[in-house]
Amino acid sequence: MSHPLALIVDDEPDIRELLEMTLKRMDVDTCSAANLEEARNALSKQEFNLCLTDMRLPDGNGLELVALINQSYPHVPVAVVTAYGNMESAVQALKAGAFDFVSKPVNLRALRALVGTALKLRKPGEVTGPKTNLRLIGESPAMHKVRETIAKLARSQAPVYISGESGVGKEIAARLIHAQSPRATAHFVPVNCGAIPGELMESEFFGHKKGS
Repeated sequence: MSHPLALIVDDEPDIRELLEMTLKRMDVDTCSAANLEEARNALSKQEFNLCLTDMRLPDGNGLELVALINQSYPHVPVAVVTAYGNMESAVQALKAGAFDFVSKPVNLRALRALVGTALKLRKPGEVTGPKTNLRLIGESPAMHKVRETIAKLARSQAPVYISGESGVGKEIAARLIHAQSPRATAHFVPVNCGAIPGELMESEFFGHKKGS
């Protein structure tokens, strides 16, 4: 049985070696690139299951690679390695379509969890959990855009906020995101927050001890 293949893009040899060693212990084969040009060449020649890219590269920005992969290789989840504490870059990466991010210095436990989740992903739009009869009705350009957005969000670790008037299908959209995500085999738990008094919210979600 062949191992998954990951593309590692970083201009620092020490970081590349650390990522390669970590993934090798997870039975994940790797191919490394030191810049955007090498990454583009690798993507055109091989099929990858995952990409880890640094944000800053000698010949460009990691977001350029995120955009390229989302457009030309949408089945490949891509995660961005950012500088420690640089949440602005992390948010930019998630908005650009990155699956997730990890900060330097790299926390190996977090990295292993990220890689494990990424390898559970399927092709965009594919339902991985129990079969569901839920679907969005309509074939207008707007509805096609909604379906594309749902498929994109399902492959991301970012929190999702869905807004709209009553009855437009917010919960259906949420359930479809869940059904296409790596968490599809876990329970989807809807909560009507409007029906819970504010002073009881913490107790309802996290529990409480009698008399406390």
